[in-house]
Amino acid sequence: MKYIAFSQEEKAELFDEIADCFFNANFGQMSKSDIELMMFNLYIRKLVSENMRADGTIDYSKCSDYKISRELGITQQKVRNLKVKNQLIHPIQYNWKLALARLTENARYDKITKKVMLNIPDPNLYLEIQNFIEEQGAYVEKQLNSKILQLRAEYFIDLILALETEETRKKAVKVLKKQFKEDGKEDVAFDDRYIGKSLIDIGVNLTTIAANLNSIISPSNHIGVALIKLLTKE
Repeated sequence: MKYIAFSQEEKAELFDEIADCFFNANFGQMSKSDIELMMFNLYIRKLVSENMRADGTIDYSKCSDYKISRELGITQQKVRNLKVKNQLIHPIQYNWKLALARLTENARYDKITKKVMLNIPDPNLYLEIQNFIEEQGAYVEKQLNSKILQLRAEYFIDLILALETEETRKKAVKVLKKQFKEDGKEDVAFDDRYIGKSLIDIGVNLTTIAANLNSIISPSNHIGVALIKLLTKE
């Protein structure tokens, strides 16, 4: 990875940002950590702008913790900490749903444990996904490797339906209840407020469920399309 190169115009703009923190009757008020975060923000903004895809996702292979740590001469853990802190103070906008869809294409599904496992290279993306999942009443299983996200496939189905319109969600619920009846299960036991939990409690064939949802999920629901493909893969 080459050193990030700024144009003369960019350097002038960056100097103005730095000068504002020192030459406005505030010289010396910034702590070492404040200065480090400011410099990291200037660096990561440039790095992300050079590696942002047209669809609003970031090419994480070129913005990895390892490559940044080698470039800046700091540990990967410090890079992750700076990424999280910088996002809180200087948020960088990106399409996290499409980013998750891209990563889901390379996810692993264990048919025995019924768990989906995927690598989330960026800590801010991980936190964004975790927050959304928890808002749906589900949870992410913590791993020793902080980059690994592991989730029951049933909760993943709940997540993708939460991204659909209310009309599509209702269609999906009808399909699920119909599948329950065909499997000899009581559809009254199905709670459409907590789809993931209902699927786990009752026990269903996820491959069949995914196949039945395939024609309902919107093509624009990239996470759903990627998950359906993963669950129905031989």
